[in-house]
Amino acid sequence: MASEGNTLKAQEHAACADVSPSTSTPTISTSLPANDQKQEIAIDIDRKYMADDTLEKQDPSKVVGASAPLSHKPPRRQFVIIMIALDQIIVSTSIPAIAREYHSLKDISWLGTAYLMTSTSFQPLYGKVSDIFGRKSTMLFANAVFLIGSAIAGWANSMTMLIVGRAVAGVGAGGLVAMSFIIVSDMLEIRERGKYLGFVGGIFSISSVIGPLLGGAFADHVTWRWCFWVNLPIGAISMVFIFFNLNLPTPQGSFQEKIKRVDFYGSFMLLLAVVLILLPLSWGGGEYPWKSGIVIGLLCAAIAVWVIFFLVEWKVPNEPIVPIHLFKTRNIWSTYGSLYFLGMAFFGILFYLPVYFQVVKGESATIGGLETVPYVVGITTMSVSSGFWVLKRGTFAFLPAMGSFIFMIGSALCLIFDVHTKRVATIFILMICGWGMGFTMQTSTLAVQSAVEPKYMATVTAAVQFVRSLGQVFGVAIVGSVFNNELTDSLLKEFPTDPTILQVTHDYSHINDYNPEQRVAIYGSFMSGIHNVFYCCIAFCAISFVFGCFIQHRELKTGPGQAKPEMLPEMA
Repeated sequence: MASEGNTLKAQEHAACADVSPSTSTPTISTSLPANDQKQEIAIDIDRKYMADDTLEKQDPSKVVGASAPLSHKPPRRQFVIIMIALDQIIVSTSIPAIAREYHSLKDISWLGTAYLMTSTSFQPLYGKVSDIFGRKSTMLFANAVFLIGSAIAGWANSMTMLIVGRAVAGVGAGGLVAMSFIIVSDMLEIRERGKYLGFVGGIFSISSVIGPLLGGAFADHVTWRWCFWVNLPIGAISMVFIFFNLNLPTPQGSFQEKIKRVDFYGSFMLLLAVVLILLPLSWGGGEYPWKSGIVIGLLCAAIAVWVIFFLVEWKVPNEPIVPIHLFKTRNIWSTYGSLYFLGMAFFGILFYLPVYFQVVKGESATIGGLETVPYVVGITTMSVSSGFWVLKRGTFAFLPAMGSFIFMIGSALCLIFDVHTKRVATIFILMICGWGMGFTMQTSTLAVQSAVEPKYMATVTAAVQFVRSLGQVFGVAIVGSVFNNELTDSLLKEFPTDPTILQVTHDYSHINDYNPEQRVAIYGSFMSGIHNVFYCCIAFCAISFVFGCFIQHRELKTGPGQAKPEMLPEMA
């Protein structure tokens, strides 16, 4: 019986390897030692683009090749080009300068909301489109759209046009974020991904440093428009490098055949659902009362569209952008739940730190940008460090929960911020917040990638960015409403007889029109609103921690001879 079993295994390996090396399709080479005790498997990254889809049609539990981790270390030049592309995810934080020019401080949340709304909605689509059209062409398309949006924002002559430009840029940015993680994951074995995804997360974090520094310098010394114009030459150079140096295969088939596979219904419903939920969250308590018919109506419509979206994804498309059945897997729903609420906390703090430093502390835009450096340094150091931990230990399950807990502690410490807080305190506290976020950056991606079959790798990886971004969208909208409502109420309470007091919410330079005693009261109103933002972030981190505790350990194997057919989802 043992001999027959070994013979059957050899036949299966031979069937998997029966691809002619003279063709343009990838090869799968297998080596069986004489004693048949060890099996060395090498699978090229191009496996998933094979014209013959025999592997996907067979039961993955019976096909050795289908369960092995992808093993293709990228040439150094190709990996560097991916890193260059990430430099374009630079979002300006010179918000007060923009709000002052257009006299619309209350609308600043839409600069982030519009950008995140489109980038979030399109990220799952990019994952599936890259499977259909290829990674390289999808990356180039996303890059081009991002540059078009940056150009619109740079030459905007109104707040509305600026918001539209940010929305267009978000469509491209969503693809850049998703494709960067997908391509890196394609090229590396799952255990090695921890280290390199840590570097990817670090580069995104460094971009978050460059953004405030450039944004602040441009706002102080040139114009905030250079925050968007600077992307144009960088993007053009990046596209040239990607075109000539990122050598990834293109799936076979005509354009008409490929376009028919795109889940347009699901994509449209997802975009509509995100918009319908963001509008009432942004307008509630500001533009309209929470009990108004338009706010309640939009919330009800959003719930209905979300239900329809999940039904459509469950029943209609052959290749849905969000495969519903994957949510039966414990590591999928727990990781996504943790990421969603952590994303809310992350952007909630990041978006209102410039308001604290520039309005309350009275610092310039440049110095205010430098004040966010400890936050990002904390993210970068722990993102890279946790990546090396995964590479050496092969474990990751406890890191997301620990990161959420540390972030919660940091958010609570932010409550000591006031007009007189020492810089050393802000540096230490923001670094703690960064440490918490850094622990979750790439470990969450590994948690979902290790729980599904290889054919779903791009889908779940794009969904990681989608869920995190969706949390950021909701976070900006919710904390924006909380901040604006508290700021308005507090100012009206402090200055009940001053009909012009709310002008400081549109242009904070008007604070200088008041005497020192009145300015103290105004700063107190701003701090009250900012503290409410921190309270929201504490609650978000606590919920994220609960979800993170459900993430299961899965041993990450790497190297030939270590692969095991364990990629089928483990049901909760």
